[in-house]
Amino acid sequence: MHKKPLAKERTEQLEKKDPSLQVQLLEYDMRFERYGSEFTYYDYNEPEDLPLDLKHCFNIIVADPPYLSKECLERVTQTVSFMASPVDSLLLLLTEMCKDIWRLSYWVFGLACLKPHHSSKLGNEFRLFVSYDPGTRLGGLEEEDN
Repeated sequence: MHKKPLAKERTEQLEKKDPSLQVQLLEYDMRFERYGSEFTYYDYNEPEDLPLDLKHCFNIIVADPPYLSKECLERVTQTVSFMASPVDSLLLLLTEMCKDIWRLSYWVFGLACLKPHHSSKLGNEFRLFVSYDPGTRLGGLEEEDN
């Protein structure tokens, strides 16, 4: 039995507070099918091959691309654009720190001070990019180097 993803645990906590919350897990691994209607099969090679009822209906999107490549990030960005509500969407992108992120993902507003840690011993520096100013949440935003 696989451990429940941390994101799923957190969304379940939020759903208890607000039962109207709509959560959708996009995942390639069919083992997550056990989450029923909250699971949608996702292959980043087909970034918009998704049910139409997911189009432009999410106010908050957390994206954690499966691979650290330009191609993957570009396609995940397409998926985010497909799913994000056109008004006031909050987007969070967890990926490797790279200078090209600003060009690859047009909706990135800033870099959160929060530095994610992995339980496995990954050598890459992962960061959390956001499309909004989180204020003091997530540690705020990092100042730009001049």
